[in-house]
Amino acid sequence: MVGLYEAAVDKLCSKKGVRPKIVASTATIRRAKDQCASLYNREVRQFPPPGLDAEDSYFSREASSDEKPGRIYVGIMPAGKTKAMMEVRLISTILQRVHMMPFSDEVKDKFWTLATYFNSLRDLGKCSTLVDDDVKDNIRRIAYRFGRRNGARPTGAASELTSRVSTTQLNDTLDRLEHLTYCKENQKNRKYAIGVLLATNMISVGVDVDRLNIMLLVGQPKLTSEYIQASSRVGRTYPGMAIVLYDGSKSRDRSHYEQFHAYHDSFYKYVEPTGLTPFSKPARDRAMHAVAISLMRLAHNFAEDESAAMFDKDISAVKEVQNYILQRAREINERMDFPLSDETPAIERELIDFWEKWAEDLAAADKENFRFGYRYIMSPPSGDARRLIKSFGSGHDQAIDTPTSMRNVDQSIASNIIVWGDDVE
Repeated sequence: MVGLYEAAVDKLCSKKGVRPKIVASTATIRRAKDQCASLYNREVRQFPPPGLDAEDSYFSREASSDEKPGRIYVGIMPAGKTKAMMEVRLISTILQRVHMMPFSDEVKDKFWTLATYFNSLRDLGKCSTLVDDDVKDNIRRIAYRFGRRNGARPTGAASELTSRVSTTQLNDTLDRLEHLTYCKENQKNRKYAIGVLLATNMISVGVDVDRLNIMLLVGQPKLTSEYIQASSRVGRTYPGMAIVLYDGSKSRDRSHYEQFHAYHDSFYKYVEPTGLTPFSKPARDRAMHAVAISLMRLAHNFAEDESAAMFDKDISAVKEVQNYILQRAREINERMDFPLSDETPAIERELIDFWEKWAEDLAAADKENFRFGYRYIMSPPSGDARRLIKSFGSGHDQAIDTPTSMRNVDQSIASNIIVWGDDVE
């Protein structure tokens, strides 16, 4: 989806005849040439190129453990224990032991927040319930075992970095992670630093918080690149620890545990190439029309909503947009080391069908003396208006479904379910 929309972004950024230079950085990539070709339609140039000294790559130099302690990985694979039981024991043990450390508040603060990574929202939801109940009970048991009946760590509800919470809550959580530290003064004023942070792959990119230095990963992430990115959120400035809780019932987790040292000594070489197919059929079905509309609106003076009523499939702008999309699809395929099958005939047919639908919808609106626009605010539109596109899954008119997000591109199942049976009235 991103690669498909990039066709419109690239064209609009090149309106003055100069294509923008794109500078990107990443720690985890394979087959960079094919990925850059598919996403940006560019030749890739790596800087700096691989040199003679693996310890010095111009941008970074390998530091000794004395200079920078870095991050330690710990693997745990229990036998004869359930996954939920191990989550409770690990989380409670880590939280209580940090609380009992004989160090200053400044040092404790660097390990006060336990980031817990999950591969699915289902597992995360289960753990959220455990933190509110079982984890607190186990913390009290640990404190009692060490002779500290009144020394159990106070633990509030877990915070989340997931798609389940609103943007406002996400911003509030990130702000608390960054600025609300652990110290006796804050504790006294009931300004509690986050104790448990539950996260999915949302934490993998862009969360650079120095206070996060201990992470529990529940299960081996599906991709090595995801594993590297997620575990790299800890130990960025201070010493860090990434603890991986493996599931003994999964053969893949057992394999990673058995090869733990060999895998972690060279896990960058296990990074998988990411599939990137901007002109594949599913992507075209969802967003090809949106790219065509974007180019018509912003590159050919059809920007206003009412400009949709000025459309004519025989004008030169239509041909220019169509030729540009076809040319980009061909160029991307030619740049790749492993070209895919030629999709340009199918793309051309779909674009022609879209232009014809636009013209037919406009003609129907004119016949009924209705207003016509790209996407009127009212949903569904009033009886005297027609629209070309609509938000994905909204309304019952004939407008084309168009996603408003490049992440969530599928329609949710309706919540109203009718059960038919003898005992249902």
